[in-house]
Amino acid sequence: MASRKQSLEKLSAIFEERKSNETDMAFRNMFACACYLSMLGQNEAGRKQLISLFDWLGWGKRKTYFRAILDSFTEYAPEYASEISANHEINKVISGFEPAPR
Repeated sequence: MASRKQSLEKLSAIFEERKSNETDMAFRNMFACACYLSMLGQNEAGRKQLISLFDWLGWGKRKTYFRAILDSFTEYAPEYASEISANHEINKVISGFEPAPR
């Protein structure tokens, strides 16, 4: 069964809650890098990075939402990366990604 792409508006709001301690951009960058790892075919590494991020953000309070992102992560990593508003330099690397020919 195919998973459904999740809206990242809630995740962005969770990141915004962290502005006071200046970790919101670090979280955005970590999420985007996890997406990039998945795009490179390193799905397990990307998932582990996401799980670490979600643990930091309070996995217990948002388990259903975070699980839905994880379940759809591999399929939608490029879209998720483009939606999360990471640093320009990270976005540039991801936008320049071209999958290897098969």
